[in-house]
Amino acid sequence: MAAKEKFAEPTYLEYGFGELEHKVIKPDICCRCGTCEAFCPRIDHVENRPDLVNYDPLCGLCFTYCPRTFLDMGAMESKLFGRTRKEDEALGIYRKAVAAQAQPALEAAQDGGVATALLVEALQSGMIDCAIVTGRDEEWRTQTLIATSAEQIRSAAGTKYTISNSVMAVKEALEMGYRKIGFVGTPCQIQGLRKARLLDEPYQFGQDKIVLLVGLFCMENFDYDALVKGLVKGRFGLEPKDVSRFEIKKGMFRAVDKAGAVHEVKIEETDPYTFPGCGPCFDFASELADISVGSVGSPEGWSTVLTRTDVGEKLYSDALAAGLVAERAVSEKGLALAKKLAASKVQRFQSKSEEMKVTGIIR
Repeated sequence: MAAKEKFAEPTYLEYGFGELEHKVIKPDICCRCGTCEAFCPRIDHVENRPDLVNYDPLCGLCFTYCPRTFLDMGAMESKLFGRTRKEDEALGIYRKAVAAQAQPALEAAQDGGVATALLVEALQSGMIDCAIVTGRDEEWRTQTLIATSAEQIRSAAGTKYTISNSVMAVKEALEMGYRKIGFVGTPCQIQGLRKARLLDEPYQFGQDKIVLLVGLFCMENFDYDALVKGLVKGRFGLEPKDVSRFEIKKGMFRAVDKAGAVHEVKIEETDPYTFPGCGPCFDFASELADISVGSVGSPEGWSTVLTRTDVGEKLYSDALAAGLVAERAVSEKGLALAKKLAASKVQRFQSKSEEMKVTGIIR
C-alpha cells in the first residue's frame, strides 16, 4: 500500500478572526491596511473596520498575514535580502540611495513624483499589468484604483495623509485576472503584502502574482473624520473641497487652499487627529518594499529613493534609462535626517507598544 501523501498544515490554523479581533481590532492596534479583507473571502469592511461575515473554524489566514499579529523583521529580512540589517542601517537594508525627480515634473505630485514615474515605467515595460494606487475624491476621501494606464496612475499622484485599506484592491485585481500586480503604499501595507509573499504557509490565493511593492516613507497617518472635523474645518475654517494639497514641511502640517493661502499648525499639535493604529509601527521607510520613496532627505521637488531588491533596482535603472526620472546625489546630511526620523519612529513604537500592550512585533 502506497504511503499516504503528507500535506503541510497552516501554522496558525487555531488562530482565527476571534483572536484577530481580540488582539488587534478591539485594542485599536489595527492599521486598516486591508490585508485580511483582501485575502479572506469571509471578511469584509464594515463600519470602517474588518468584520467577519461568514464564520469558518478552520481558517487562520487573517491572523497569519496581519502585520499587527506578529512580525519578525530579522526573519523577513533574511528571506528577502539574504541577511539581517546592520546596527547602522536605520532605514533598513538597501543597495542604493539617490535623489530623483519625475520627468517631466508632475504638478499633482507631492514632491518628486517618483513613485508615479516608477509605476508608469513598470506598466509600460510589462513588469506589471496593473498598479494598485490610492487616489481621492474632492472631499479628500481616499479611493483605491486598479490602474491599467499611465493616465490612471498619474491621476492618483500626491499624498493623501489619511488611512486607506488599499490592500483590499489586490483581491479585486486577482478576481479580474491580473497576473502581475504592482502596489504602492505605506509601510504597514507593504508589511502585510510581504508577509503574504514570504511566509511558509500553504494558503494559496494568488500571492505570487504580487510582483512589485513600491513603499512610501511614513511617520504616521491621520483618521479622516478627525482630520476633517477637528483640523480642516475646526482649526483652519476650510471645507475639504477647498484644499488643494496637504503637506508637512519644517515641522508644520499645512493645508494649502485653492487660492494659494497656507494654513498650518505645528506637527505636535496634530496628535489628536492621528490614527491610533499607527502607534505600534516602527517602520518609517517601508523597509520590506522592493523600492522605497519619500521626500525626507532630498531638496524640495525631489524624492529620496532607496532600491532594495533586484526588482526595485531594475525598475529604477529602467526608469532612469527611459528618461522618466532624473537623478542627483543625495547628501549625507539628508540621509542623516531620514535616519533620525526613522530612529524617532522606533522610539515611539517602543513607547506605544508598551502602552498598548503590543506583543509579537520584533524590530
